[in-house]
Amino acid sequence: MKIKNIVLAGIISLVFSVHASDKQNIKRDPIPYLGYDAVTSNMCIDAGGLTDPVEMRKKATETLLMILHKQPGDKLSKQSEDTIEAFVTRTRSSSDDISKCQFSVYERYWEIVQPNK
Repeated sequence: MKIKNIVLAGIISLVFSVHASDKQNIKRDPIPYLGYDAVTSNMCIDAGGLTDPVEMRKKATETLLMILHKQPGDKLSKQSEDTIEAFVTRTRSSSDDISKCQFSVYERYWEIVQPNK
């Protein structure tokens, strides 16, 4: 009986740790659309130092359109809008470099597209 309880406890702890790990990793995954790695990287380079949300949104939109070879009048896809929103509302710190900026955009993107997880 003790062995059965130990095995059961081990299985349960394994299942919960794997589930928690999956949830944590999803927030660190890059944006899963072709070209969006370059988009987020260039957003961080071009507009990473801006603090005004309106200016950030404008510069991020320009960067996205340029990288994805779109025209200024083109309608943005949901993924593009979410990426811009993630960039503008990402967490910032004084020691942000390009990789930290990109990582916080990814984190914020997944918070936006998966609010219930």
